[in-house]
Amino acid sequence: MNCKYCGAALPTKGGVCPECGRLIPMSQQKEMRQMLDPRWNEFRSMRTADYKKASNNDSSADAKTGKKIMIIIGIIILLIIFIAIKSH
Repeated sequence: MNCKYCGAALPTKGGVCPECGRLIPMSQQKEMRQMLDPRWNEFRSMRTADYKKASNNDSSADAKTGKKIMIIIGIIILLIIFIAIKSH
């Protein structure tokens, strides 16, 4: 693919034309990526979906663990208060 400003060949990566130094428009960068290997975009989308699914599972497990810890801390505090009251 060529730069729309000066016509120089564009690198496969990067957002700047090596000849004129102008920024390559995002629409042209996206087109270049899709043209280079559309299978990569499919793979990246699948992996992103897998990552999001795994992240959601991890966050719910973390939330459950956090709740358990807070309950245990609450029970310990109540025991300390109860013992303090009984000892007086």
